[in-house]
Amino acid sequence: MTHIARSPLPRRTFLRTAGAALALPFLDAMWPVFGKGTEEAAPRRLLAICTNLGILERHFFPAETGRGFALTPYLETLANFRDQFTVFSGTSHPDVTGGHSAEAAFLTAAPHPGSASFRNGISLDQFAAERIGIHTRAAALPLVVAKSGNQSLSFNSSGVMLPAENSPAQVFKALFVGGDAAAVEKQVENLRVGRRAIKFGSTSKNLNV
Repeated sequence: MTHIARSPLPRRTFLRTAGAALALPFLDAMWPVFGKGTEEAAPRRLLAICTNLGILERHFFPAETGRGFALTPYLETLANFRDQFTVFSGTSHPDVTGGHSAEAAFLTAAPHPGSASFRNGISLDQFAAERIGIHTRAAALPLVVAKSGNQSLSFNSSGVMLPAENSPAQVFKALFVGGDAAAVEKQVENLRVGRRAIKFGSTSKNLNV
């Protein structure tokens, strides 16, 4: 599913949604993609989410075809964007077997991940990163919510798993933090102890959140 914003994203809206106060740079999503004043279109991005096979098909896929379908319980949360997304059904990896071990082939479609002879291939996100990753600050950003282990869904062209990040501080650092090594380390430490900086004009204040 691809979502293209047709109107700028206000900074206040981002901050209210994030539920935290932070120094926010001007993001690509804040540009009006189809309006005047943009020198070039925003870079294309790919977002792939695996929910550990925890989605009920009847609550996701509409019963009707065409643009006038009734929103299902899962899609209700996207009601405001229904004209900007498309739902595909009937897709599958017929040779991907092995129960939960199939997660390794979620973005690769490599057959029989539960077998002793399994060999993985490049994942879709890395395939895309090789082609469009040069236009963004981070070519790819594999994430995982597991507290132990590393169930990354990303694999390079040799089928080797690429480590996924589960630290919010490290994700923030990769997306927003710049400067020399000392400045980076200071900001990461601020994140670790739960402090955020908000700039007001030429001054800045630290707030505990």
